[in-house]
Amino acid sequence: MRQFFKFLFSLIFLVLLLYTVNNRYHLTDWLFFTGYADQTGNAQTFVKDVRSAMLEGLTEIELRFVGKVESMEWFTEDAIDLVYEIDDKRTSSDYDYLRYKTNSIYAHIVGFGNVLTITYEFEYNETAKETSQVDETIKKLFQKWEIDKKTDYEKIKMIHDYIIENSSYDTDTENYSAYDNLINKRSTCQGYMSIAYKMFTEAGIPCRIITGTGNKDSHGWNIVKLGGKWYNIDCTWDDPLTSDGKSISTYDYFLKSNGDFKGHKRDEEFKKEEFCQNYVMSKVSYIE
Repeated sequence: MRQFFKFLFSLIFLVLLLYTVNNRYHLTDWLFFTGYADQTGNAQTFVKDVRSAMLEGLTEIELRFVGKVESMEWFTEDAIDLVYEIDDKRTSSDYDYLRYKTNSIYAHIVGFGNVLTITYEFEYNETAKETSQVDETIKKLFQKWEIDKKTDYEKIKMIHDYIIENSSYDTDTENYSAYDNLINKRSTCQGYMSIAYKMFTEAGIPCRIITGTGNKDSHGWNIVKLGGKWYNIDCTWDDPLTSDGKSISTYDYFLKSNGDFKGHKRDEEFKKEEFCQNYVMSKVSYIE
């Protein structure tokens, strides 16, 4: 029994010693880097790795992080927000498109000290293969339209008209991706605003997605930049449902100022001073 207590005391002493030395010299960091030299633990690198996984349409990824964060919420909130803030002009599949293509993100975090392993599980409303099909379809359409020869106004009008004529609103609210809108020709407003964002962006028209309410119901639309000014454009509401089921196109919500954009109310993030300074809306609706 005496030998047992002696062993137990030695074990406790060793654990306390290791804990003290680790806090002072960060041995776990050194051990980690010795075994995983490719993992920098740099927050910027970590964010890029998460973004790359999401752009590839991966449903799960495991990453290691070495460093200190204020709280575990950094991985589930701040890091994801940083992913969505990246706007690479070489692709239209990131930024707003990626944000609204992603349905949910689950993160499982384990580790010791400053060494953490984060497993992300992603769920999307559009697969990577479907996004590729969307891109290919848009490319063919633009070639057919000779989009590069059009003025910015002509580009915006052609895209607006095509979306309305090509698709219809999904009253069952089951289809809400850009793929659903462009390929399956039926979606909710999320599909309208997502395909509009991708097509405007691919055509070289600065565009953002705005969410909020439309006549007090959850809704989303776009703003586009034309002639140095920003305008509202709502392809969903310009594609109204008719009693006889016939498709009609309107321009009631085409290139409108906030004052002429009735029934729409932005979410708070799009009413903040910084956002409004970056996206100054025209005081008057666009007149051709």
